[in-house]
Amino acid sequence: MHYYQFNIGDYASHTRYLSMLEDLAYRRLLDLYYLQEKPIPLDDPQDFIGMNECSTDVERVLNAYFVRTEKGWVNKRVDAEIQAYKGKKKQASDAGKKSGEVRRVNKDANVERPLNDR
Repeated sequence: MHYYQFNIGDYASHTRYLSMLEDLAYRRLLDLYYLQEKPIPLDDPQDFIGMNECSTDVERVLNAYFVRTEKGWVNKRVDAEIQAYKGKKKQASDAGKKSGEVRRVNKDANVERPLNDR
């Protein structure tokens, strides 16, 4: 996913207590999660977001906003957004294929057009 909706009010109300580095870590973790469409890796997640010196801050954010699983760090809201995106993408793809098929069938039908009276 190269785009996700960002609700400024929700984000601000849920992250007011974070330090600047924790806030940065959270945004970068969200961006990584959305971009890769998979959980944050368990091994050295700070390396994947360019915050090698801030492992404590990254760990705090992960523990506050993500759940550790055997697949990696997951976030319910992000997973729901990704699933909704994939559903819309599939729906749009199916509609495009159907539209293309209708156009192809109509083109192949050799419909005779009436002549212009001129």
